[in-house]
Formats: sequence, structure tokens, C-alpha cells
Amino acid sequence: MKVGIVNTGNIGLRLAFAWIRLGHEVMLSKDTHPERLRERVREFGLERGIGEDEIARFKYGSITGAAKFGEVVVLSAYFPRLAHILEELQSDGITLSGKIVIDTMNPLNVDATFNHYHDFRYMERTSITEEVQRAFPEAVLFKAFNSMPATLLEAQKWTSGRVPPIIFVGGNTSSIDTIRKLIEGVGFKPRFAGYDLKHSGLLERMGILLHLLVENEYDGNGDVVFDVMERRA
Repeated sequence: MKVGIVNTGNIGLRLAFAWIRLGHEVMLSKDTHPERLRERVREFGLERGIGEDEIARFKYGSITGAAKFGEVVVLSAYFPRLAHILEELQSDGITLSGKIVIDTMNPLNVDATFNHYHDFRYMERTSITEEVQRAFPEAVLFKAFNSMPATLLEAQKWTSGRVPPIIFVGGNTSSIDTIRKLIEGVGFKPRFAGYDLKHSGLLERMGILLHLLVENEYDGNGDVVFDVMERRA
């Protein structure tokens, strides 16, 4: 499967390495300082004991190139850059028509002193996923991979049998199996919460609850995720 990642940051890198090791073709892109991306990918891979031959399998392109390349397109932009990236894709004629698109983003804004904060005003009126849907109404859109810190999105960091779920919403009946397999390919448990993208805002608001738990229960330790448990008879 061909996967294009529009904007390759902390989440995108982890997904990309998991999928390239399964044999998928992956094109990476970055909207700012794209010239630094190859070295960042190489450093990330070597830190994890991944060989040069495997690292060399990645393709690189512009954000438009990655959107055109992928049968599956991952939108993983830095939130303050999101509007610009959507506009650039549209101005380049990208429609994402019929493509499976995975939105991994949360509405984390940044203030003048570079402190990040949840954009409550934005979250009151819309969600990132709904805005992406408005920009690309012909895409088969999902919300996924936004419910845990990027640093925990590596299955090998988890105890066997205790890998947490990836909750996802959106898509249609013909695309669900593809998303399930991509999530399983990263090493996590897919948990489907319905097709209605209006519920994507609930996944974005989970980030607020996680931060409150980190602050009040876990003494600032950000290595926290929600678990979804099922009782077995």
C-alpha cells in the first residue's frame, strides 16, 4: 500500500517506520525546512537500531507530492500551520477524492512565549477533522492516533498484553478493515467508535482530560493513556 504523510513530525515518523517495516511504500514530507527531514529520519531510525537499507526505502516529496502519492494520506500537521497547509494543498489542486485520509491532530495552539495550550475557542465551534472534511469533502476521512502522546506510539515500549487501544472514528464500511490493519500494523489495538465525524471532537477533548490526569494524578508524568477494557467470561 502507498502511504503519503503530510507533515512528518513525531507521530508521522513513528507510523512511517512501523509501516515501512511491513512492506508499505511511504512518502514523507515536511512543509517547513524539508531539507532537514532526511537527516531527522536517519537519526530516528538509527536510534532504534534500524538499518540503513531500511531507512533508504523512504520516499520524499512536497506535501502536495505526498498527498498525490498515497492511497492512504496521513494529515499530521502542526496545528498552528494547519490552515496554511490545507490552503496550499487546495491551491495545488489536491482533492483527496476517494483516498483514505487519517487525521492525527489535536488543537494545541502556541502563545507568544511558545507555550502550548488547548484552543478551547476552536474546540467549542468545530473540530480539526470537521474542518478537514469541509476542505476535502470527497475524502474518506478518519480520526485516529491522536489519543496518546507521540512518544508512546511505539508498541515495543509496552508490556506484552498491555498495549493500549487506538480509538478511531469516521470512514465508511468499505474502508474500516484497511484502518484496522494499519493500526494493528503499528502494534496497537483498533477500537472503532462509529462513522460520524461530528464525534471526532470528543477524541480531541480527550487530550484535555489526559492533561488534567497528568497534572492531578500522575505528578506531571505525561506517559499516560486511556485503556479500553473488556471483561472476558
